[in-house]
Amino acid sequence: MKRLLLLAIFVAAPAFADKLTFNVIGIDCASCAPPVKKALASVAGVTNVSVDVNAKTATVEVPSGFEKAKLREALSNAGFDATFPGEKRTDIQPLPADVVKTLDIVRYDGKSALDIAKVVAPGKITIIDYYADWCGPCNVLESRLERYITAHPNVAVRRADIGKWNNAAAAQATHLGAEALPYIRVYDARGKFVTAVTGGMWDEVLAAIEKAGR
Repeated sequence: MKRLLLLAIFVAAPAFADKLTFNVIGIDCASCAPPVKKALASVAGVTNVSVDVNAKTATVEVPSGFEKAKLREALSNAGFDATFPGEKRTDIQPLPADVVKTLDIVRYDGKSALDIAKVVAPGKITIIDYYADWCGPCNVLESRLERYITAHPNVAVRRADIGKWNNAAAAQATHLGAEALPYIRVYDARGKFVTAVTGGMWDEVLAAIEKAGR
């Protein structure tokens, strides 16, 4: 009986045999650790998640044969990405055009100021993103927002091109308080302004979205 009991315990115990450490793309401050940890911990089979913001890595324990793609997907849905040993990507890549077309994203050329009341998405959190093609951080933020809203259909993005700070959208952004790019304004599902974020720090963007959803 004792031998059978020990055998049953051994069979029932999960085989968390592998410890995996990998790079997390998109960690830009200490406050990024909680959302990274939350995303990874949400994956079935993952335990003992730790995040090193200085090294920009995460460590998890997973069962033998675990599909690493699940970790990448979870991070992507939170606006991050992963590179595993042997991979060399260092940037968050844009989504394919056919995927972006399915998302609630509308672009404006900036030749006229946005009518905020008309462009916000009814019943959704709306991010109005004043951007420019020459702005590197704006392009990074765009990729992160695309990834985020694939898993959060309650969020919409409206992007206004400010050109070279020389059009109507630029004047509107300046009037609203933009001093630098990226500059986003977040509205709740009722169309009420919640907060603005300058600089594109991802932890601040996530905090703004969370605040708008309360």
